[in-house]
Order: sequence, then structure tokens, then C-alpha cells
Amino acid sequence: MDTFPATLLALAITAPILVGLILLAGRDLPRSFASGFAFGGFAIPAVLGPWLLILWSNPSTAPQQFQSEGFWGFGFALNGLGAPLLAMTSLVGLAAGIKALTQEVEGRNTYLGLILFMLGGTLGVFGTNHLVGFYFFHEFALIPTFILTLFWGGEGRRPAAMQMAIYLTAGAMASLAGILIAIDASGVDYGAATFESVAHGLQSAKSIPTATGALVLFGLGTLASLFPFHSWAAPGYSAAPTPVSMLHAGALKKFGLYGIILLGLSSLDITGGSLGTWFLWFALANVLLVGLICLAQRDLKQLLSWSSVAHMGPIFLGIWVCGVSGKADGLDAAAFLMVAHGLSCAALFLLANAVRARAGTYRLDELGGLATRTPILAALFIAATMASIGLPGFGNFWGEVGVFLALRAQPLWLQALVASTVVISAVYALRAVASTFFGPASESLEKRFASAPFGDLGWAERFAVFVLLGASLTIGFVPSLVTKSVNPVAAGITTYSQHNAKAPVKAAPAAPAKR
Repeated sequence: MDTFPATLLALAITAPILVGLILLAGRDLPRSFASGFAFGGFAIPAVLGPWLLILWSNPSTAPQQFQSEGFWGFGFALNGLGAPLLAMTSLVGLAAGIKALTQEVEGRNTYLGLILFMLGGTLGVFGTNHLVGFYFFHEFALIPTFILTLFWGGEGRRPAAMQMAIYLTAGAMASLAGILIAIDASGVDYGAATFESVAHGLQSAKSIPTATGALVLFGLGTLASLFPFHSWAAPGYSAAPTPVSMLHAGALKKFGLYGIILLGLSSLDITGGSLGTWFLWFALANVLLVGLICLAQRDLKQLLSWSSVAHMGPIFLGIWVCGVSGKADGLDAAAFLMVAHGLSCAALFLLANAVRARAGTYRLDELGGLATRTPILAALFIAATMASIGLPGFGNFWGEVGVFLALRAQPLWLQALVASTVVISAVYALRAVASTFFGPASESLEKRFASAPFGDLGWAERFAVFVLLGASLTIGFVPSLVTKSVNPVAAGITTYSQHNAKAPVKAAPAAPAKR
């Protein structure tokens, strides 16, 4: 019984990988069997992920029960930051899987198998505490992303996949170099290099070059679309198949943020000195400059893709202010926003594809008036948009408000710049809603409806969106589902962040015991 949570964790991660492997090996399996089998691969983590989060938040369950023995990083372990991210990923994976199952594509079993591989790898990122395993699972998930975009993507898929490959490989190599240097400096053996052991080892290190923190920050920042290493993200998400956009933008991109928090912030003083100054300005550029780029978009999926990049800005700022102030509230808010953004972002990509399937275009000037023909699609798209811009009741609200409150001790000009993003995001989001669903329908849309009338959102798509928005509402009304797990980690990291203000080489344990 003592290993029960560890068994559930291992099953949640390995089930989609094993099912994906069977589908890839059995490309000629009957459609009905393959569909049912694939659905099981998506559904098992969606049940176990939230269950593990609830178990983790239970004071009677020891953290050691969420760890399994492994070899060179392939053992599974859950910490207080990984638990809500794993639960979020499992729900995004279910919604993406439902979308994939409704699509008609060539090589369907291979397509589903690769998406399951991508899901399993992403779950593994948040379900291991070992630095080698953490990096391995990200690469394991990233390779199917390139293949899926290249062979099943939409317009511009080849240059988009190539750009993603170049940027993400460069970011991965830089971050790997930083990780290996940090492990070496900590004196910990590579086979035993967990986030916590490396952090403790770095406490006794005499000096850690700023370049190590820069490699980790900007390498992982590239993977999380930190400005100016962000330009791969919008073309990649726009060209990728919708399930891939949902999984990558909603969940896999959080790999970079997760690593920046557990390694960079807790151990490498990435918010101190000139490195911290660069971090601040780049985070502000994510918020402001990318927000202005969103205002210029006239394509719905491009808008959502750029918006996903812009919404990384407040998360980066929450991480930065935590390191600068030595207080946990900024990191608490950033972690909460990571979870909430994943849910709302995935829902919007799914719904945008539903618009495209009916109207035949993502162009805003070729849409209009869809609310009269697809009222359920319109209602759910509006709800997802409100979640994305932080309407009270949805999870994003607590994350964004928390970041603003964490900045209250910072200069007024910084607070004003960050607050202005609320207006910018509301303008481009509400304009997209108005252009798509209200006002007169475009001439091309009228002709399309006359020649091939289309219906409202199907039941499978509705269920997928209900899962995502329902989860966002749940954490919006019961934020303790996330904060009970995250708060002890943030408190442990800030204990050392306060010390880092005097001695930048000190480190924090990445996953303190929860209470």
C-alpha cells in the first residue's frame, strides 16, 4: 500500500506511451479497435492525474510514497510543483486526444500513436524529479511534435517545423549544457542528480559562473518562448495539427518554466545582477511587444498562437519578482497561471479549429455572424476567451491578480506597464470574438453556408471543451487544489532566495515536504 501513489504515477506516464507503441507497431489495426485503444491511452492519465494531485495534497500521504526506484533518471517522482502540472497535462491530453479521434487523416494509427507518445513524454517531464530524466522526457515528447507538424500540419508546415527544430534544438542544447555544468558544480553523481540533491550540492559550491545561470535561463527560456527567442512559437502552433498545438502550447511549453523555477531560481540566482536585469526586460517584452503583435493579427489561429507567447510574460515576471523580493507570492501566482493558462489555451485552439472546420478559414475578415448559426460554439469560445483574459471565476484570474499583487513593491512605472497588458489582451481577444461571431457574415461565409450548411459544435468537441473549462472553473472557485501543493515549494525556494540576495551561490531544495 505504501507504493500505491508511485504505481499510479508510473501508470499515468507509461500507459499512453505503451498504447502509442502498439498503435505504431499495428498500423493496420481495425479502426474501431484502434480508436477504443487510443481513447484508453488518453483517458487513463486523465483519471489518474487529478487523483494524484488530490493524494499529494493530503497531509497523511508522505512525499516518499510518490517516488519509485529507477535507473539513470527513469524512476518516477512527484513534487509539489509537478503535481498540478501533471494533472493539467493529463486533462489537456484527453481533450487533444478526443479532437484527434474525430479527425480524418492519412495514417490514422500512426498519427494517434505519435500524439500518445507526445502526451506520455510531457507527463514524464512533470513526473520525474531527476534532471537527466526530466531532460530525456522533454526530448521524447519533442520529436513527435516535429514529425506531426511536418507530415500532418497545415499551410506552411515545412518551414514552421524547420524553424521549430532549429530554435528548440538550440535551446535544448544550451539548457543541457547549463544542467550538466550545474550537476558537475554540485558534486552530485549524474545517476543521482535530482533537483533537490543538486540544489543542496550547490549550497557548498564556492562559486558558480553567471554564464551557467544564463545558459539555463535562456536555454529553457527559448523552449518557453521568452523574448527574443520566441519567434518559432506562433508559426509552429499555427502550422501544427490542432491536437499538437493544444498539447505543446498548453503543456509541453511549461517544461522550460518548470526547469527555470526548480533549477534556475532555486539554485543559480537567475534574478540577480545583470542577468536578472536582462530577465526583467525580456519578460516585459513578452508582455508588451508581443501583445502589440497580437493587436496586428488578422488570422484567428495566428492570434491565439501569438497570444500564447504573450501570456508567458506574466509568468516570467512572477518568477522574476520572487527572486528579487525573496517572497513566495510571485512564484505562487506564476505556478497557478501555468496551470490555468494550459487549460484555457488548449480550449481556444480546439474551438478555433471548430470555427475553421465550419467556415473554411481562420481569416477574421472572412468570418462574422457565426453566433446565429453556431450558438454553442460561440458561447464556449466566449467563455474560453474570458478565461484567457482573467475573468473572475476562472483559474487565470488568480494567477494574473497574484502576479500584479506581487509587483506592488516594485517601481510604479513597472506596475503601470504590466497593468496595461490587461487592456491590450482584452482589446485583441474581444475584437476576435466580435469579428468571428457577431456582426454581418462575410460574403464568402454566406456562400459557403448556402452550398454546404454546417451545424453547431459536436458532442465530442463539447465534451473536450467542458473538461478544460470545467477544470479552469474548478481551480478558480477552489484554488487550494493548486495552492496546497505549490505553496510549500515556493516557500522552500524563497527561503534560499532571501539568502541568495547576500550570497548568490546558495541553492534551494526543489521539492520540500508538503504539509
